[in-house]
Amino acid sequence: MTKNIKLALLTSALTLMTTNYAYAYEGSAVETWVDGKLVTTFDGNSTSGAVGTITFDPWGFIGPGGRTADQFGAIGGFGNGVYNPTTAAACIADPASCGIGQVQHVITQAADGYTQDPPHDINFDFFSNYGPYPQANVDSLATFYLWGYTSPANSTFNQMLIDFDGDYQIAREDMTFEWYNIIDYTQVVPEGGVRVGGYNKVGDYVIVADGSYANDLAFQPYPLSDAKGWCGSVLAAHPNAHEAMAGQVQFDFAFDVYLRNATTGTYSYMSTEIVNNFKMRSYGNVSVDITTSWGTGDQQLQYATAVVNNTDPRDVISSVNINTPTGDPANWHNKVSFMGADVLTTGSDASGNTGDCGIPNPAWSFANSGPGTTKYLGLIKGVANATDCTAQGGLWQTHAFATYAFILRADAERIIDHFDEGVYGPDPMTIDTDGDGVMDYADNCTEVDNPAQQDTDSDGYGNICDADFNNDGSVNSLDLGLFKQAFFTTGNVVEDLNSDGVVNALDLGTFKGLFFLPPGPSGLAP
Repeated sequence: MTKNIKLALLTSALTLMTTNYAYAYEGSAVETWVDGKLVTTFDGNSTSGAVGTITFDPWGFIGPGGRTADQFGAIGGFGNGVYNPTTAAACIADPASCGIGQVQHVITQAADGYTQDPPHDINFDFFSNYGPYPQANVDSLATFYLWGYTSPANSTFNQMLIDFDGDYQIAREDMTFEWYNIIDYTQVVPEGGVRVGGYNKVGDYVIVADGSYANDLAFQPYPLSDAKGWCGSVLAAHPNAHEAMAGQVQFDFAFDVYLRNATTGTYSYMSTEIVNNFKMRSYGNVSVDITTSWGTGDQQLQYATAVVNNTDPRDVISSVNINTPTGDPANWHNKVSFMGADVLTTGSDASGNTGDCGIPNPAWSFANSGPGTTKYLGLIKGVANATDCTAQGGLWQTHAFATYAFILRADAERIIDHFDEGVYGPDPMTIDTDGDGVMDYADNCTEVDNPAQQDTDSDGYGNICDADFNNDGSVNSLDLGLFKQAFFTTGNVVEDLNSDGVVNALDLGTFKGLFFLPPGPSGLAP
């Protein structure tokens, strides 16, 4: 970014601090399917000359009712039609009365450093001499233009209502975001490699140590509408099954922008950005390739992969189906990440309007601003100009800061608050069929008491229910031959079915009972 552009942005920021302007986004880009991927193309008309694409790869995943990544509407309306803003509390108290099958909430977690995404170079900061941050670990890293922000813990989506079609309904007031003002930097150094550095704002080559650094620009995101979409938990054996599952939501949101004082470290309100119809998903990957119109053009290259619910973020996952590998239930049950990408535009529509009509929050002021505050409560849709907006009690918002691309992403935990047991059955994570003290989801022999869980060949089936010694999927004469060879053998061998340290007549009795059967059943293997 050139010094002249920075000066222009600073002048704009100072002007905004004494006016009621805000910057908004209007969804005017073209969205098309190309080779199984959803590509949003920006031709520069709504982005002050910035051009490029945002590409979402859904991995071929199809949601409930055959819905694809570009479809967010409910199937036949939400629930049984009873839910609305005035009945919301009653529906939450008695979900079945409103045709709601599940209630859950999601809370973001601190970054743990686990991600399948490659490291990313983060630019030096807006005005100060912080950075650059080359080869940054991108776990839970939100990117805005060329800068990075670590998504904080404790942002929460509460009362996430899901009907039996898998439709989502989340009220605006049940979604809260924490304050974004830090980058927790960890450089990814290849084995045998050395740390690298880069040139800071004044042209010095520096190597930045790992640690937490305050950003010059801070953000307070918040929703401006209810969220709607779909949840893939209705495709699983049970909403709380330890299976791969995913979903997506769409909503309007804003983020108030604050500028940090380099001397005092305090933040002052600068502007508000508004994003219409923002999409967040917990599956697939998204790539941003947007080039600005500034000077020779800055190329904004950003990338993110979601962590599918119940999977290990260190595994390379590119599917959401019954065969998608899941992570260890003890560590990864109901762990998930989500992400979404967009570009801020001028907001112009086909009629040449360049603003949105916002609903101002009467509790907000320059004196009463900062973390946890929200300048706006929503949007008044379909308003043509500032005069009509004012007449309806709104605040007309002009647009700037077009060309900025961003990815918002975070790690999270999903907590199921309610499911209709009459429809879905009991919670599989609390079932212990054989009474051995090991829940079925973690039991390598779910129908035979084996508290020690001995599994000599580590195939996911405990010895006591696995006489398939050659792993061909069935216990037959070939396995009998192997069993005869091992008779009277001592030690940890697969033929010692009862795990008493010796292959003998007791194991022969167990073997007879397993003849012609597949191994298992097991909660750890198909």
